[in-house]
Amino acid sequence: MKAAVVYSSQTGSAATYARWLGEELGCTPAPIAELERVGANADLVVLAGWFHAASLKGSKPFKAYMARHPEKRYAVVAVGATPMPCELWPASEHEEAFRRSFPAEAYPDLPWVYCRGGFHFERLGALDKIAMRIYFSMLEGEIARGNERERIALEGMREGFDDCNRAYLEPLLVKLGVRPARQAP
Repeated sequence: MKAAVVYSSQTGSAATYARWLGEELGCTPAPIAELERVGANADLVVLAGWFHAASLKGSKPFKAYMARHPEKRYAVVAVGATPMPCELWPASEHEEAFRRSFPAEAYPDLPWVYCRGGFHFERLGALDKIAMRIYFSMLEGEIARGNERERIALEGMREGFDDCNRAYLEPLLVKLGVRPARQAP
């Protein structure tokens, strides 16, 4: 299997996951703008993109490429600042966010995985910094009403963090057949 990995990354997290995935798949990741070139001879094409304003960056050109090349296999790594699925952030919320860009009706069998990235306010562009300040104010209002989830989110974003973890890619590597599924003890 010849693979290609493309990415859209603002602060580096999606690029990190693309690099790790490229190491696993034996290819060199490239920015999404190079999709036509790197995907040309690939059997499998993977997008590593980041969530921004309720959509996955890079999904539009990736979906257009998928439509032009239905003979290929595809997968997606969706990177965000939201914690990995847990009691406060159920997996259904990650799925809902992913499905805004890749609706289940159109992409029912598209393998994908959510990977927590990082948040680095200082690396954001001017417009994103303004939007984040507004978002921070909204979170402060929720915190004042006793919302613990928003308190945790705001603390993490204000301090900044990098939670990239290569292990988060494992479920996708299993889905793609790169790794065998682990047997339950």
